[in-house]
Amino acid sequence: MKKFVLTLTAILGLALQSEAQSIKIAKDTVKGVATENGIDLHNDITNLTSSTITINWRILNTNITTASGKWYSAFGLCDNKTCYNNGVLAGSSKTTLDVAGNATMDFKISITDLAGVTNNGPFYVTVEASNGTTLDTATFVLSKWATNVNNINKSNDNVSLYPNPATNEVNVVFNGLSDVKTVGIYNLIGKLQSIYKVSGTSANINVETLPSGIYLLRLMDSQGHPVVIRKFNKL
Repeated sequence: MKKFVLTLTAILGLALQSEAQSIKIAKDTVKGVATENGIDLHNDITNLTSSTITINWRILNTNITTASGKWYSAFGLCDNKTCYNNGVLAGSSKTTLDVAGNATMDFKISITDLAGVTNNGPFYVTVEASNGTTLDTATFVLSKWATNVNNINKSNDNVSLYPNPATNEVNVVFNGLSDVKTVGIYNLIGKLQSIYKVSGTSANINVETLPSGIYLLRLMDSQGHPVVIRKFNKL
């Protein structure tokens, strides 16, 4: 009986070992908000083994088509070998260069130009990656700030933001924009960091707790629609 238990334990141990995950895409879903200049949206892949491997990947599903304009024509998906153009959207399989043991490979969607697009998304791209023993999937979600809603004006001379870069606080003055009711701070992937109700024509916003990086400050009306967007850098 003891011998049987030991044998069973050994078999279970081998089964668990064989099922151990050997590659991992960083996040199941990543979201990115593009600018007129496009977007680089990263979701890197890690080799969890101590051995050098190659990774096969392909696009399983997407709503980016030839009718999507520049979202399609400027599309690229990059691994450690090269950046592939929109041809990969059809689902063709690609193989990476060697990925060293316990190393992470840069894996990203790169769209180089979205100037003038009228379709702001969202668009999605679901990718499957495998090294032959482990299969992992992830979805990229892409959108673009609407620059034609409520006459958003990034160059309005009546709006000033200072200091920029900022350390502890940001002051924003919006003379002549009486419809501004709230001010929101968003990171570059569109996640709201903080929001403030405002009155009058100026606001003083504490940003001391924000991590260093680039943020978008959105002045919004009573319906939550953006009136003006400003970018600032937090040190």
